[in-house]
Amino acid sequence: MARIRSIKPEFFTSLTIADLTSEQRLTFIGLWTHVDDEGRCVDDSRLIKAALWPLDDRTALDIEGDLGALSESSLIARYTLNQRRYLAVTGWAEHQKINRPTPSKIPPPPKAPILGATCGDEDSSTPHGGVSEDSLAERKGTGKGKEQGTGKGNPPSAARTPPDPGPAFDEFWTRYPRKAGKSEAAKAWIKATQAGADPDALLAAVKAHADYHVAAKTEQQFIPHASTWLNQKRFEDDVPSLPRPAGPAPAPRDMTDEEKKNALKFG
Repeated sequence: MARIRSIKPEFFTSLTIADLTSEQRLTFIGLWTHVDDEGRCVDDSRLIKAALWPLDDRTALDIEGDLGALSESSLIARYTLNQRRYLAVTGWAEHQKINRPTPSKIPPPPKAPILGATCGDEDSSTPHGGVSEDSLAERKGTGKGKEQGTGKGNPPSAARTPPDPGPAFDEFWTRYPRKAGKSEAAKAWIKATQAGADPDALLAAVKAHADYHVAAKTEQQFIPHASTWLNQKRFEDDVPSLPRPAGPAPAPRDMTDEEKKNALKFG
């Protein structure tokens, strides 16, 4: 069921939002009306397409591309629990104030604090625009802001240096057929290898998938982001078979006497 939501003016000056296409931005805004009162919904591009783009020619594959971009930008969190896929809008609890919200029937992401986290922009990094010290002071009546998403009065800690994924990831990135979201792909690579995935097996799988997309001439928008490919363990999937090219048409020939005789029986 669609719901009424609010949008802040800072949304339109967000650097994170500016990196998205117009279609991805509209899908993001549409998600706010589609998710429940805790910012969650079933992660199925077919359902989301039907809810947000019912009268357009866009396909479920197009919407999957939008969701991949939103996930790469940390605007949504995609997760799987009990073999079911869900998504949650990041920053939801802090930036959508809902009167008497209905409790969600969908389980939260494994790392629940992600719903109150920022998305990385200093200007307006959360889904509905950033919250400045002035706006917080106006709302709370204090002269001090709080660290967004934590409820603490301390300033944000210095950014941590991300771990080095290693040279195997560099080779993976070189082979992967879609060059988008490298930093998120590096995180997904580290997560996959720490979970036991063999780097050599990953490299072999990505080569096979890359060769398929090259042979199939797959458009970039239909190739998942590298982080999505890793997080969803698509390296365990079998590579689809390419359709065999049609052979040359047989040369015309005259009918044999037997074929003519059989044909006359039905004349």
